[in-house]
Amino acid sequence: MSEGRIDDLVAKFFQQTCTPAEKRELAAWIEQSADDAALQRVLEHAWAHYEPVADLTPTASSRILDDILGRQEETGPVTARIRPMRRTWRYAAAAVTIVALAGGYIVWKSRPQTPPAPAVAQAVKKDVAPPGGNRATLTMADGSVIPLDSTMNNTVIAGSNVRIVKTDSGLVTYQQLAVQGAKPSYNTLAVPAGGQFRVILADGTKVWLNAMSSLRYPDMFPEGTRKVELTGEAYFEVSASAAQPFLVKVNDMELTVLGTSFNVMAYPDEAFVNTTLLSGKVVVKHHNVSLPLKQGYQAALNRRTGQVTITQADTNEAIAWKNGRFLFNGTPIKEIMLQLSRWYNIEVIYAGEVNEQFYAEIPRFANAAEALRILELTGKVHFRLEGRRVTVYP
Repeated sequence: MSEGRIDDLVAKFFQQTCTPAEKRELAAWIEQSADDAALQRVLEHAWAHYEPVADLTPTASSRILDDILGRQEETGPVTARIRPMRRTWRYAAAAVTIVALAGGYIVWKSRPQTPPAPAVAQAVKKDVAPPGGNRATLTMADGSVIPLDSTMNNTVIAGSNVRIVKTDSGLVTYQQLAVQGAKPSYNTLAVPAGGQFRVILADGTKVWLNAMSSLRYPDMFPEGTRKVELTGEAYFEVSASAAQPFLVKVNDMELTVLGTSFNVMAYPDEAFVNTTLLSGKVVVKHHNVSLPLKQGYQAALNRRTGQVTITQADTNEAIAWKNGRFLFNGTPIKEIMLQLSRWYNIEVIYAGEVNEQFYAEIPRFANAAEALRILELTGKVHFRLEGRRVTVYP
């Protein structure tokens, strides 16, 4: 098949204008290709030039996936269907990649040493464990708790020193008032499992909170240091002020910030507290040790040893959650399942030892079944999803 014909079929595939015969033609080429470099060129060219259809629903993407993988009945010859795990793994992974892209997903090749067992050995249901959404609670200084749900859009919440407005389904803003002699009081924004939320503090600092996270902060910032306390994970865009440094307290670590964007991941069930700097300057202080952090680098505090190490970071991976994605770049399955458990509010148990690492990108709007199915396509892990319980099998 000529390169022009291949590119034409891939373009039609992404635009969902392929006829059944053209789908089978493309599937047959992927399955029969003996040139891994050609497959890689096609996939890279496709991803660079063709976007998945924006309004493709999860059901539609699943139907396309089943169709291409040959799991639905069709009248065409059996040899024209993709059987991704019957040939060598590298061709299977390439075939899975192009199929997964149709639903807005990417599964990158992981190059295992030996071919894995057949993928998708355990089917998962699609009607349970939907993705998380914008939900949080706001605890005021007097102890009153306000649920920030969708019924409160454009609602003004009483505050003595500030005007607090819930402007949309996922944002609350603080607008500092000119109250003479006012003293700050502290509020806490808490996000449950299966949630996310944003807050704009009184100084203009923007904070994105991930699932199972909370931020304690003053409702206003008078003269002196600005200080907040974080549990879980958050992305900050700090309003610059040379006269008022911004401090983030995370357990027994403190971050000193001046006009900076950065991400902090400090879940109590994670082995490390990670601070990733995207722009500006941050000084990481742990006990008596202070370390400056450069742009594009990550400081990792080992909870067990108390040691802080600084390495170059994949900033896209660090803030993928804030941008509506799961991004795994050689990530161990147990770390992946921790992320999924928080976002989908699911319980994870292991039926055997699984030590695989994964390279994948999955949108957070996919439901749990779809996310697990994408991981299953690698052939390295299998799942059983029952209600909100996921069992992981090697």
